[in-house]
Amino acid sequence: MVELVETPALPERLQLALAAHARWRDAGIHLVGVRHHSPGCAAALAALLDEVRPAVVLIEGPREYTALLPALADERTRPPVAILSVGERTSGFYPLADFSPEWVALRWGTASGATVDFIDASYADIADPDGTEVRTLQAEHHLARSALIAAVGDRLGCRDHDETWEHLFEVRSPEALADWRRFFADTLAWGAMARLDADRELLDADGTHAREAVMAAILDRYRDTSGGVVVVTGAFHTLALLDVLENTPEAAWVRAKAGAALDPKRDAWLIRYDFDRLDGLRGYGAGMPAPGFWQRAWQARSDGIDPRRFATEVVLEVAERLRTTGEPAGSATAMDAVGHALRLAELRGRGWPGRTDLTDALLSCFVKDDLGLSGAIGEALRGVFGGPTLGQIPDGLAAPPLVAEARREASRLRFVIDDATPRQVSLDTQRKPSHVKRREFLARMRFIGSGFARQLGGADLVQGTGAGLLFEDWEYAWTPLVEAALIAASARGATIAELVRAGVSKRLDDEHLGAGRVARLITELLVMGEPDALRPALDALRRCYDDEVHLGSVVASLHALVSLSAAQGRLSLGEHGDTVAELIGTGLACAAHLIAPLSGLRPEDQPGACDDLIGLRSLLLRLENSSSAETPPLRRELRLLRRDPRTPARLHGCLLGLGFSDAELDADELARASAAHLAPGADPERVADFVLGLLQAAPDLLLHTPELVEALNAALGAMEPEAFLTVLPDLRRAFTWLKPTETHALAAMLARLTGAAVTELDTVLEADPLLAERAASVERDLVASLRRDGLTEWVAS
Repeated sequence: MVELVETPALPERLQLALAAHARWRDAGIHLVGVRHHSPGCAAALAALLDEVRPAVVLIEGPREYTALLPALADERTRPPVAILSVGERTSGFYPLADFSPEWVALRWGTASGATVDFIDASYADIADPDGTEVRTLQAEHHLARSALIAAVGDRLGCRDHDETWEHLFEVRSPEALADWRRFFADTLAWGAMARLDADRELLDADGTHAREAVMAAILDRYRDTSGGVVVVTGAFHTLALLDVLENTPEAAWVRAKAGAALDPKRDAWLIRYDFDRLDGLRGYGAGMPAPGFWQRAWQARSDGIDPRRFATEVVLEVAERLRTTGEPAGSATAMDAVGHALRLAELRGRGWPGRTDLTDALLSCFVKDDLGLSGAIGEALRGVFGGPTLGQIPDGLAAPPLVAEARREASRLRFVIDDATPRQVSLDTQRKPSHVKRREFLARMRFIGSGFARQLGGADLVQGTGAGLLFEDWEYAWTPLVEAALIAASARGATIAELVRAGVSKRLDDEHLGAGRVARLITELLVMGEPDALRPALDALRRCYDDEVHLGSVVASLHALVSLSAAQGRLSLGEHGDTVAELIGTGLACAAHLIAPLSGLRPEDQPGACDDLIGLRSLLLRLENSSSAETPPLRRELRLLRRDPRTPARLHGCLLGLGFSDAELDADELARASAAHLAPGADPERVADFVLGLLQAAPDLLLHTPELVEALNAALGAMEPEAFLTVLPDLRRAFTWLKPTETHALAAMLARLTGAAVTELDTVLEADPLLAERAASVERDLVASLRRDGLTEWVAS
């Protein structure tokens, strides 16, 4: 064991601090520097509290958390839990486990009748230089970045900061942990080493000094209390508090930041938490990695279990998890791993097997390949060392009623919310009313932004996909972030119904609202089982049809309305069926009104307009097949646009393709209508645009009209090389609309037409569409550069 306190080369400031630490301890002021979520610190602190029995217990944590002490002290509150602070744009978590020193301190203090107070700056006053939306309020990045601590780890042969801490503190024997005077002198030295190589300007900038000014001010309130004071803070802050008590020159750095409110009136809430989110190996920014392991170690020490039995229980649980996945994990191998872990701990001078001892032993005994702690063994370890099981908090104890309502409704509908494990459920909303109720709840929770549920597939009525499928596939999980989201949302509404209404109002007030978005909202309301809330949305859609200028938005809205009419088995329009039918007629009239202006579209708007026309054609087929609405006016407007000489080439090609597909044109009419675009000597860009629109609308059209293929081949063959290179990227993109089999058939047609071999023409290349578009853009730029430099003839040759 490294003797931090007795090392002769300690810096002078640290030597003075250790002496001051002992003096103030003897005077009844116990500065307890801890690592958050350290069971070793928790055990030493428990020994201190039982011996000293202080009158005051002060704990690092935002000041407003003191109001939650009755809820935290309630016997029904079972860790892991977290205190949640919600700001305007950020949220802060303060997790607590059974083995967290802060938990031990507050439970001992409240049970013993001591005065318990949180002494950190209010959450709203704590600087966040990274600007993260969700953060931990127990971050220990200064310790992890310390060069001095890293040097100690290197000297000990430890692999990282966590193993160094584990080796020096966590694996002490129970008797050594009970020696709290020595233990907390050592943690002071540990934290002070990080403090000594920290930059003062950084501590100013990240709010450390400002927070310590509040801690020092609250400590000053209690320092003269008879009976003694215990101050539990992160070890990094202990030296700063000693500086203030001793009035050292460095104390001025803290005092200069005084000024934050000492008694703020701000809300904080208590939520359930889980070990997976408490795990430093999964991104949590404070405390011990593998909290599930340390929970077991904490419980084993509390129950007086010896190290061998503890190691055996951990290894057997890992082996059992492995066996459930089909991996061989025999008892002999498990016992070898136990012995290996104990021998490693002994070799490393540890009084108790630590996480790294068990992990190294399992790696040696269970892993037979070069995959390391991945695959099945990695999953088994994550299950044992972490876990999604949530803590317990009585509903309504320290959270808004909205959380209790959501949990109550989820339980009533048989959703599992006892842990944070994601679960999937398939709901037969076509035939089972109970499944409809479950879907409605999932959809409401999704709509209010709780993060509880998302749809994975199946019949997605909001997206308009999978309408012919019986089942809807959803995933849900009650995680700590769900409770955090509900608490944040409670500022907008006290119940789920209020939040839905508020969400509807917010969307309808959007100044950029269009018909498509309103129709989607109408669908969402029905999926949530909220037909009574439809009236404002239906009225908004009617107003959109009066002012809408985007054909695509109207087409999207009509597709949604038609789907609603066809989904009466799954959704209930209630008394609004006639209104929806009326709106479909109004929307069709609006769409017809928006077709003629397409003749004057700018080039950059034409690809999107083709998509809109294709969507409109799909809508017309749906309506005509169901005979649910009158479509002749729309068909008439499309024919007029197709015959309008001002219609851009791309739209004209699209309209011709759609007309041919719908049998409004035969092959001869198509050839005649295409002649103006494909005649020898035609504008190359017009040829390319026409082909783009034609193939976008009807990719297989060329396969059925040899006359069109001949005309296109002649038009391309008549182009000058420079002109051909100019339009080549667009032509290549146009032919990507064809499937590989269609490309092969077209190659055969061209081979017969030109006398070439099919193998010379039929080369299929697969590429990501975004990559293809980027490549086409690069090619266009290259061609333009060649034209500027007069090199097109050289390239063509």
